Amino acid sequence: MAKEKSEPPAEKGSGGSMTKLIIVLVVLQLVMFGGFGAFLHFSGALGGGTAHAESGAADKGHPEEEEQEKAPPIYIGLEPAFVVNSADQSGASRFMQVTIQVMTRDPEIEEAVNTHMPVIRNSIVLLLSSQSVESVSGVEGKEKLRAEVLDRIRAILEERTGKPGVEEVYFTSFVIQ
Repeated sequence: MAKEKSEPPAEKGSGGSMTKLIIVLVVLQLVMFGGFGAFLHFSGALGGGTAHAESGAADKGHPEEEEQEKAPPIYIGLEPAFVVNSADQSGASRFMQVTIQVMTRDPEIEEAVNTHMPVIRNSIVLLLSSQSVESVSGVEGKEKLRAEVLDRIRAILEERTGKPGVEEVYFTSFVIQ
């Protein structure tokens, strides 16, 4: 008899929770279908959306520049880190260790950087070793040095490949000791 009394309330409780479960599943399906529909719309798979508008904008400008801007960046590490000695104002010998990465969007330039790595590294070592500790100890000095490194790499690539190709140079580590 105790079992009979406990079973009917369990059926009422399970029916209520079953209804809630069905409602939650229906809402979840609606959200999933809505998200999938939004994805199709904005990706241009349905013939509209922002992808179509962007492709129209690309036709108006310079197509090569637009394609190159849309290409994902390629980062190339100039490994190992550059280690040069430099002198401070007192004449004491100091060491500078700089880790550099360059950014391009062109796979051909990535290959050219790797091919001409010895020439690029030589130029950067000569530039870094000519710097005084005081000239690169501040942010402005590091930015100026970064711009000089970028100019040198671009000049080397322009001379050897016909296009500069490297967009940015980043110091990912800069230690003076």
